[in-house]
Amino acid sequence: MARLVALNGQQVSRSERFDRMEFHSTKWLDLENPSDAELDQVAGIVRLPKRDLKNAIDRDEVPRVVELDHFTMVVCKSPLAHERRDHVSTTSVSMLVSERLLITIHRDPVKSVTDLLVATDEELLSLLRKGTSELLQRLIEDITNDFYIRLDEVEVHIDKIEDSVFEKPEQRMVKRIFALKRTLIYFHKALAANRDVLITLQKDGTGAQIKNKVQKRMTHLYYDMVQLIDVVATYRDILTGTLDIYLSAVSNNMNAVMKKMTAYGSLVLVPTFITGLYGMNFRFMPEIDWRLGYAFAWGLILISITLLYIHFKREDWF
Repeated sequence: MARLVALNGQQVSRSERFDRMEFHSTKWLDLENPSDAELDQVAGIVRLPKRDLKNAIDRDEVPRVVELDHFTMVVCKSPLAHERRDHVSTTSVSMLVSERLLITIHRDPVKSVTDLLVATDEELLSLLRKGTSELLQRLIEDITNDFYIRLDEVEVHIDKIEDSVFEKPEQRMVKRIFALKRTLIYFHKALAANRDVLITLQKDGTGAQIKNKVQKRMTHLYYDMVQLIDVVATYRDILTGTLDIYLSAVSNNMNAVMKKMTAYGSLVLVPTFITGLYGMNFRFMPEIDWRLGYAFAWGLILISITLLYIHFKREDWF
């Protein structure tokens, strides 16, 4: 799917056709999961090898900065939410920037790109007037903010898991913990790679098609990436600790069950011993001929059960 946003005088024009692009005005072309025909068409218009464009749509493309013939290609990682909100992976977004044209290529829907495409005409007009470099910076900022939003959602899930683990640990908690840890692993790799991209952009001699003032302003994005990496590491430590607490809680619950089973078994064990003792066919057993022997045996059984119950109750085994 192709979407074109162009600066047309004092207005913004939107279109899904790009076969007649003119390069006298600033434009932004977004390609989401493009077909081979669309890639051929774009390659012919911007005079780039189709091979470079096909590499750009790979969702596993490594974040980096590449100098092409008349474009600077910046590849970043962006969050990609699945149906389960506690499992978020990442996808690659390739941004090809020249003096008057910005091309974004990605295999999967990217929230930050989609949100900016449907922004108001006034907002897009302001960005397009500033140039493609400013638009590139805004996209990277939005991708960074999307990581913040996703990590806030992860924090909410972590809080719910912690409450559940302390109140009533269940087996499904383990699956949720590992799903979140998988998400954080994806995020850590993506953020570390995005950080390296920002470091590269701040070096002299890189990003030939990006304005120097924009490159210098990306320093604050670098610190945002560092902060996000620290947050991810913190959440991973919290989840590891939560998993340890869960395992300890399960072990403690198992010990409590075993104590209760032992206590209840003891209540049956002593009466069984008494009845077994008097059930033996010895010839000389004084209680056999005693008129109160039956009541005496029942008295021993009830007294033993009562004493054992009181003892285990004091030890908090019931």
